[in-house]
Amino acid sequence: MNTVLAIDDDKTTLNLLNIQLSELGYRIFTESSGRQGLEIAKSFNPDIVLLDLHMPGMDGFQVLSALKKDKATKDIPVMMLTSDKGKASVIDAMRHGVVDYIVKPYNPQNLDKKIKSVIGLRGHLQADSYDDLIEVSRKGDMALVTMRGGISTKEFQSDVRTVFNAFFLKQIHGKKCIFDIRAVADMSESDLKSLKTYTEIFKDTELHIVAGKHYGTIVAGSDIEETVSLYLSFGDLELALNID
Repeated sequence: MNTVLAIDDDKTTLNLLNIQLSELGYRIFTESSGRQGLEIAKSFNPDIVLLDLHMPGMDGFQVLSALKKDKATKDIPVMMLTSDKGKASVIDAMRHGVVDYIVKPYNPQNLDKKIKSVIGLRGHLQADSYDDLIEVSRKGDMALVTMRGGISTKEFQSDVRTVFNAFFLKQIHGKKCIFDIRAVADMSESDLKSLKTYTEIFKDTELHIVAGKHYGTIVAGSDIEETVSLYLSFGDLELALNID
């Protein structure tokens, strides 16, 4: 049974989450105080934290920062669940390291799918090596390309030539391909140009990009989104493509 910790000063929200997620088969802890929520996270090591943004005492960003600084909690994925739908808040939250951003009121079924997506990916990443700059995995006819490091570096470009070879491109011709760039280093203008070049290699595929913290930078500094589908999180992508 997966464990969820919800931190929110709105007790109505906590009561709803308690009922809905319990019925969906989760073990759930709820806390209205950011400081107490941190203690619960350290004690029970939940599979995911649902975190409100605007709270008295410690706000969501302060709680998130404290979670990331503590060795006991730094790897717990955090999903922002808030009534703040401002674009700047979404982008800022992703840059601070949240895995997804959900605006209240939310759909319980969609929340369930997003939680399952995050927990499933967390298990996959923990089992994998982080040595490769480009890693390719498959799910049915889809290819998932995970990118890490600086994508405009010579080392990365060398891996591009090796991994994105003619045989690989022939295999995925006309199929779905997903770029996961959440682990890529901060995006410079040079990185954006490199990313656009890499997407052009996949012109014969249905290309989707999960951008995470880079979403705002890509939207503001590139026209990539005109030729590919751009997503904030894996949960958003899975909902859009109806991936189980």
